[in-house]
Amino acid sequence: MIRYTGILLASGLLLSVTAAAQNETDALRFGELSSGATARSISLGGAGGSYGGDFSSLSINPAGLGVYRSSEVMITPTLRLNSARSTYFGQDTRDNNAKMGISNFGVVFSTAKKGKDYTKSDWKAFSTGLGYNRVADLNSAVTYTGTNDQSSITDIFSADALQNGITQDLVPPLGFFGWEGYLLDAGYASIPRQQILNNGGDLLQSKSWESKGGIDEWSFSLGGNYKEQLLLGISLDLVSYKFDRDTHFRESDESGNNNNDFDYLSYNEYLTTSGVGFNAKLGAIYVVNDRFRFGAAFHTPTWSVFTDDMDYDLTTNTENLKNRTSQGDRAPETYVQPDQPYTFDYSLRTPWHALLSATAFFGQNGFITADYEYVDYASMKYDFGDPPSEYERSVNQAIKDTYTGGHNLRIGVEGRKDHFMGRLGFAYHSSPLQRSADFYGQSLDVSAGIGARLNAFFIDLAYRYRFKKSSDFAYPLLASGVVTGIGDTQYGNSLLALTLGLKF
Repeated sequence: MIRYTGILLASGLLLSVTAAAQNETDALRFGELSSGATARSISLGGAGGSYGGDFSSLSINPAGLGVYRSSEVMITPTLRLNSARSTYFGQDTRDNNAKMGISNFGVVFSTAKKGKDYTKSDWKAFSTGLGYNRVADLNSAVTYTGTNDQSSITDIFSADALQNGITQDLVPPLGFFGWEGYLLDAGYASIPRQQILNNGGDLLQSKSWESKGGIDEWSFSLGGNYKEQLLLGISLDLVSYKFDRDTHFRESDESGNNNNDFDYLSYNEYLTTSGVGFNAKLGAIYVVNDRFRFGAAFHTPTWSVFTDDMDYDLTTNTENLKNRTSQGDRAPETYVQPDQPYTFDYSLRTPWHALLSATAFFGQNGFITADYEYVDYASMKYDFGDPPSEYERSVNQAIKDTYTGGHNLRIGVEGRKDHFMGRLGFAYHSSPLQRSADFYGQSLDVSAGIGARLNAFFIDLAYRYRFKKSSDFAYPLLASGVVTGIGDTQYGNSLLALTLGLKF
């Protein structure tokens, strides 16, 4: 698939000179979260806004703490099996990886009124929750390959050199790489374009990346039960971010001509991001009667500070070019790297969330529950420091122009027989992108699970399959008038989660 980039995302226009590398795509990486960290909530599609009594309530609706009548401690190990099928210029490529981790651990301390104290007091119970939920998993691996007769990544190197020169002070320093890698002529024009594409040749391109990390929420939550009818809760959350990604792009000559000054290039990016943030959640659950409950919650934006460490390198093989132009180094291969890595400190405000939920109980036999969540992705905002730069204004405008409100629907059913439970779940997350018809971004979850309550011990097992389709620009930046390939990727990710808990 190819599209003219002049009509695409605003911050991708190479004409914007910048000394920073953060853009609207990076903002979404830290603003798009998952719900459900315990096996019970995962098997119910991530719904958890109104039934309560589960540790995932801390990250969904803390009023669910008001359901507790005993204290408990739990942990949830997971196994993730990620698969990706990518298409680039009509060619398919597949990737698979596996990752073990912990999606949840914590403790709830509950104090419930009993006997005469219960009768006299309007507040029937109070609970405090302390612990951890993983609210986004950032582990993935993608590869795509295809033959491109429309453009070369060196067209972007050329556009950067013509606009910004060949300094290594900009990030990424593409003009610098093009010049130092002998990929541009004296007028900064692309040699592969002149020698190969303009003569009807093709370039074999491949791009791959592997990312690791996640978003972890450390919560301190309070919940209370007023007259067994109104449950209230608040959660104060410290959010930690960790993201590492290595990206590799390779381009090689498919013409078979060994004397056209270009054999191949290998361009690599290395990114490490760490950050910390803070948010708060307020929630309420109204108990209509023994059969119906309704819940509502509001999540403030997360105010976060980040540090990015970035590095790049380039290897080229330009055949006989350096011999022909009498360069000091006559070897066909050239290795280029900036003098030192780049480090950036910045702030990001991620979206606010609003949630409505309802649960209908079937006596002691189980329940059906549903959550609707609205996420204002267009409200995300960067702060690169005072005074605000032109790039800061342009990337924040790009966020508004690129994203829209997200609509998430989660439905779960739990059936119960004596001490054993069976569960089914479904979730749909709409695309955060205004141009979802072109760039996708929506996801669909189906899940199932079982559980048992055996005296003080409880155990839950869940399986979730997530299907998501998204698109990725092949080149590190976009330039008006340069055609870029787009890799379309279908993700099929499986999650196994096991929660082990003890009530006390």
